[in-house]
Amino acid sequence: MKLVTVEDLKDGDIIANDVMLEDYTVVLTKGTVIKAAYVEKLKELDIFTVYIEDAQEISETPAQEEPKTLKAKPDTTKTPEAPVPSSPKKMKQHKIPMEKVTILRDEVEEQVKNKIKDILELHIYQQTEGLQQIADTAQNIMSDILEEDEVVEKVYDVRERSADIYEHSLQVCTIATLIGLKLGLTQKQVYDISVASLIHDLGLRYLVVRYENQDINLLPAKDQEEYKKHPIYAYTAIKSETWLSDNAKEIILNHHEKKDKSGYPLGNDLVSRMTQIVGVCDEFDELICGIGKARVRVHEAINNIRNYSGIWYDADIVSAFLQLIAVYPFGSKVRTNRGELGIVMRQNPHFPERPVIRIVEDKYGQAIHAELIVDLIKDTTVVIQEVVK
Repeated sequence: MKLVTVEDLKDGDIIANDVMLEDYTVVLTKGTVIKAAYVEKLKELDIFTVYIEDAQEISETPAQEEPKTLKAKPDTTKTPEAPVPSSPKKMKQHKIPMEKVTILRDEVEEQVKNKIKDILELHIYQQTEGLQQIADTAQNIMSDILEEDEVVEKVYDVRERSADIYEHSLQVCTIATLIGLKLGLTQKQVYDISVASLIHDLGLRYLVVRYENQDINLLPAKDQEEYKKHPIYAYTAIKSETWLSDNAKEIILNHHEKKDKSGYPLGNDLVSRMTQIVGVCDEFDELICGIGKARVRVHEAINNIRNYSGIWYDADIVSAFLQLIAVYPFGSKVRTNRGELGIVMRQNPHFPERPVIRIVEDKYGQAIHAELIVDLIKDTTVVIQEVVK
C-alpha cells in the first residue's frame, strides 16, 4: 500500500485501509474503488490522506466487491467510541509519509547541485574562465521556481544535513530567491540575489582552516581571522567580472555583515536589503548543515533568526523567511503538550509552526492502532513542545 493525498486520488484507485474520521467512524471501507464523487466528499470531510493499493498489490489482489457508499459526517454531539487500547508490546511503526514540499524538484536539485560543483571545482583563484556558467544556472533556478503556482504562498520543508558548500550554496540561492519574490523585488534584483548566492562562499575553497561543524568563535584567534577572510577572497576573485553586477559583488563581499556592526569581514552596518536577504538564508543554512557553526535542528536555527529580527536584519525580511520555512519539517518526530508522540505529515500553508501530524504513540508510550491525524490549525489545544531525536 502507499499513502497519497486526496488531491492525488484517481478514478479506479483502490482503498487499502478503512478511511476513518477522528472519532473512528468509517467513511470508506477497505477495497472501495475510488470515484470522483468520493474524492469531493473526502475533501468536504477534511480528510487529507488515504492509503491505496499500489500497482503490484492490485495485480495480486482478487477482484474487489462493489464500493460502499460514502457515509455522511456523523453528529459530532455524540460521544465518540474510545479506540482499542494498544498492546504493551512494541508494534510495528507505520510508514512515515513523505509528503514533503521542496523548492526545487528532487531531480532538478540534484542536477543543479552537480552543475555548481563542476563549475566551482574547476575554478582556480583569480582564474575565472568558466565561472560565468553560474549565471545560466541562476537563471535556470529562477525559471524552475517560477513554474510553480503560488510559489511564495507555500511552506517548504528543509532538513538539517552534513556540511557541503555546493549544496549549501544551492540552498541559500533557492530560499533567497523565494524571499526576493515574496518581497516584490524586481526580476533583475532577484536574479542578482540568485547568482550571488551561488558563489557567495567561493572563498571557502581557499581556506585551510577546518570549518565543518565547527563554531568558529571557539577556534584559535588566527584561525578565526583566517576564516573571516573568505568573503574577501571570494570578492577579490570576481571583482573584475563584467557579467556580475555591482549589487551581486556587494552581496558576495558583505553577506556576513550585520546591521548592528557585529558581522565581518569589515564590521560595517551599510548592508543592503539584497545582502540581508542572502545573509538571513546563509545564517540559517550554516546552522543546519554546520558550516562555521555547530550544527543544530531546524527549529533551533529558525529561533536564532527570529531572535535577531530588527537587530541583524530588517524585520520584514525575517518575517518573509519565517513564512516560507517549516519549523518542523516532514518526517520530524515531535512530542505534544498531551505527551503523545507524533510524526509530521504535511505543512499548513501560511502556518509554518502548525503542521498536520500523525499520532503514533499515546502519552504512555503505547502504539496507536488507528491512523490518528491531528491538524494543528484545527485543533488549537495541541501544541508541539519538543522535537524528538
